[in-house]
Amino acid sequence: MTLSRRDALNAAAGLAVMGAASGAPTKSASAALDLTAPENKLEAYRRIRGRNDGELALWWWNGYVWAKPNNDVAVHIMTVEGLTFQRLTTNEDGNLTEAMAGRGTFRDADTNAPLETWTNPFNGVTAKPDHVRSLNRGVITPDGLERKHTERTLNFVSEITAPMITGHQIFMRENFVTKNKGRAPGEVSTRSSLSTYTADAADIADDNATFRPATFNYQSLGGFRPWMEMDDSTGMLSWQTVGQKLERGSADAPAGIKDWVDANYPGFLDDPGI
Repeated sequence: MTLSRRDALNAAAGLAVMGAASGAPTKSASAALDLTAPENKLEAYRRIRGRNDGELALWWWNGYVWAKPNNDVAVHIMTVEGLTFQRLTTNEDGNLTEAMAGRGTFRDADTNAPLETWTNPFNGVTAKPDHVRSLNRGVITPDGLERKHTERTLNFVSEITAPMITGHQIFMRENFVTKNKGRAPGEVSTRSSLSTYTADAADIADDNATFRPATFNYQSLGGFRPWMEMDDSTGMLSWQTVGQKLERGSADAPAGIKDWVDANYPGFLDDPGI
């Protein structure tokens, strides 16, 4: 019988889980990261979310946007798609510095064409959708993400859960909730964001891997976007998206979103500025 490197790494991950459950010491079948050791939590997270230490990883994502008027059922009002760069760098204290930049577009719920205008089904108002743009920087500790609070920040709570290994898969959850002052006096906005990252445990444990495939599921709940011209007191907006880390970067991105980003943000895919 022959034993492949992946078989050995899967066996090592499985033995580590069994040992953690029984309290018995285990021996690794190969030189691999112990995914059950608390001190390796951030390294496992970095390997799932990013690439090699300090390198850029590119994620493609798409999904549904739902609107829920108060006292009524949620309605699928549009889709959304984008590309987001992620850079995670290990600091001297063992924490991670995060830099993230993304570009995306809202799309028609039926045709999936990028939306230039959108007619609100609840009030009939025709609006011009904003693009989905992100630029986030922060420090990630074993407890979660730390972001610089501003005078508008009323609350920010984040957590990163310990790895959960089931069979050959590893799952890590990243959740945060925010409450901020709005632009107008007395206006307040809230958002809860819940993400689950999934990968093969052997890929994440492998110290010598050059690329570690991973996917994510993301859901958020918050208020309506300002351009929708809806009062947040009338309901909520929810995102339901999935994503995939791209091995060859933008070369592996779906043509439609890659062309859209290139057309609207020339040079971004070559240098996102992080």
